[in-house]
Amino acid sequence: MTKKIVIEVKDLTKTEGTKYSEELEKGNILFFPQIPFDFPQEEIDFLLKSKQSSSSNRKNIAYKPQLDKVTNHDTKNEEEKRKMHTILKHFSERTLQFLKDLLPSYAPHWKLDYASFRPFQEKGRKLRTRARNDLLHVDSFPTRPMHGSRILRFFININPKESRNWITSHPFEELVQMYGGSRGVFFPKKVDFSFCERWMLKMRFLLKQLGVVKQIRSPYDHFMMNMHNFLKENEDFQKNGYKQHWEFPSYSCWAVFTDQVSHAALSGQYALEQTIFVPQKALLFPDRSPLRVLERSAEGNMVYPLS
Repeated sequence: MTKKIVIEVKDLTKTEGTKYSEELEKGNILFFPQIPFDFPQEEIDFLLKSKQSSSSNRKNIAYKPQLDKVTNHDTKNEEEKRKMHTILKHFSERTLQFLKDLLPSYAPHWKLDYASFRPFQEKGRKLRTRARNDLLHVDSFPTRPMHGSRILRFFININPKESRNWITSHPFEELVQMYGGSRGVFFPKKVDFSFCERWMLKMRFLLKQLGVVKQIRSPYDHFMMNMHNFLKENEDFQKNGYKQHWEFPSYSCWAVFTDQVSHAALSGQYALEQTIFVPQKALLFPDRSPLRVLERSAEGNMVYPLS
């Protein structure tokens, strides 16, 4: 069962060491009743007034820190483009600094991923099944293989009038026990550490560096993507599965490992999110991670030796 760990801003002056990292790795949600860092009202107002088309294939406005670039912002106004870029960049930087202080054991090793602004109302959105946020799922990215790293996400509800409503269900370990090895979520073939496989893998990594191959997906990544899709498409699980309901009020924040905690956003509009990848070597309890859970169930290595 997922627990909500409430953290008041006044308590953040205390040094907690690895306390909050441990709670995250248990599959709990860190909840902040107030935004724990400076976020000017002027920036929030701009985001609330931003207009986006209702295109069925458009999910979020994304900021990519590695490229210092904003994508999916539906405007031709250059001033608005610059403003959106500045606000999302600042949000990403502030969030990163806050999480460095909150989760110091992760910071030296983690990899910064996208930040996003979610301007659409989740309830009733017309999206293809696998893209819907309101269906229970564990996170996996088709274009960004994890190779066993964890997906940590930090959210802010900036809607001044409406809460963001979530549900969570079984943690990843229980989902593997329920569905792993079944149709749609077959256990993948184990990684073979033979000389032949190592040589072939080196060739694939070389082709990736040359731009011939875009991504190299490990057996772990294939399984996580299959589990993500299977859960969203499983009508019985969506309708009858175990559920916990969560309400995140205006200007509250929360952090969770979304590859471990199955979740769905049932309703809510105007949220910000920052994703961070946490590698196995940074974890306090790697045996609790989805990678180790899968490897125990499938009885073999699920990531490549070079990943």
